Amino acid sequence: MPHLNTGPGEYDLTASALILRELDGRPHLLVHRHRKLGLLMQPGGHVERAEDPWAAVAHELREESGYELGQLLLLQPVHRIEHAPGVEVLPQPLCVDVHPIGDDHFHTDLLYGFVATTDPVGRPGDDESQELHWLAVDALDTPEGPSDLAPGLAEVARYASASLAASLLVTMTPPRADAFAATSRPAVS
Repeated sequence: MPHLNTGPGEYDLTASALILRELDGRPHLLVHRHRKLGLLMQPGGHVERAEDPWAAVAHELREESGYELGQLLLLQPVHRIEHAPGVEVLPQPLCVDVHPIGDDHFHTDLLYGFVATTDPVGRPGDDESQELHWLAVDALDTPEGPSDLAPGLAEVARYASASLAASLLVTMTPPRADAFAATSRPAVS
C-alpha cells in the first residue's frame, strides 16, 4: 500500500511480525529481503485506512511469508489487559518503534511477536520478496551475522527469545484477524 501521509516529517502506521522458530536447538528469526530498501527485515507493512493493526499484521503475514495466523502462536506478556468494557483490546505488540524511511518520512511500527513450529502453508505473494531466511538469533550481531539486517531488529529478537525462555512472555493462540470490530458508540464526555 502507498504511504498515506506524504508531507515532510509525516508518519505512517505500520504493523509487523517478529517470528521465532527453534531450529537445531537454537531460536531463529524469519526475515525477508525488502524489495525497495534491500534490508533483511521482518514481514510487515502499512495499516490500511479500513483496518486495525491486528488485521494489518494478519494480511502482511500471509502476503510476505505465507504464514496464516492460525499456524502461529502469539507472544504476549504474562500479565496483560485482555478485555475492557466499551473498547476492543488488541493483542499487545512486542515493541513499538519509530524509524525513518527516506530523508523526511517515518513509520511508527507495531511489532507483534510470534512463534512458529511448522513451515508456512502458503508462499509469499507474487509481488512480494521471495527471499526468506531463518537467521540464528544468537548470531545476528556477530561477524558471521548479516550486515544488512534492519536497524534494531537484532535487539528485539534477542529480547523476545530471552523473555520467552524466562517465561516473561507466554505463547497463546492468536485471535482471528476479524475478531475485533469497532462499532459506533456514543461519544465519551
